[in-house]
Amino acid sequence: MSGDEKKWVQAYEKFAAQTKDFFEESREKTVSSLEHALERARDQLVKAGDLTQEESRQIKAYLRRDLEQTATDLREAGDRARKTASPAAIQAGFLDLTQSIAKGTSGLFDRLAEWADTTAAYHTGEVAAQGTFRCRNCEHEIHFAETGRIPPCPNCHGTAYRRVE
Repeated sequence: MSGDEKKWVQAYEKFAAQTKDFFEESREKTVSSLEHALERARDQLVKAGDLTQEESRQIKAYLRRDLEQTATDLREAGDRARKTASPAAIQAGFLDLTQSIAKGTSGLFDRLAEWADTTAAYHTGEVAAQGTFRCRNCEHEIHFAETGRIPPCPNCHGTAYRRVE
């Protein structure tokens, strides 16, 4: 990993950690409070001299995109579980607990998932969290074990991907 690439990956990870801390401080777990946490983290990293305004804007966009995609994945996993789970096989206490947790965050995940439907493109040069990405041109998959910069497709040199897991 080059020095520039390492800088971007470290900035992404630091931005994510700061956002998490600010989001945990908020009383309400809403899209608005998440957006506020993202903005506070961005401001703090710029003021500390860790990132320029432009770098912080880009990292915020990458992080938000990854959060949105994760929300979509969680929503889809929940939908699959509801379709396949046998209510008789799930103990009532556990079911009540999961429903209670889901009620508190479902609005946040639904809103993030809606955003992801329109912004889920990943491009060469962007930083992305770990996962599998499929080239939109040739369907070749690349796998990230950790956060990194997206390379051109090694198969066709395409520059656009979608996350598949």
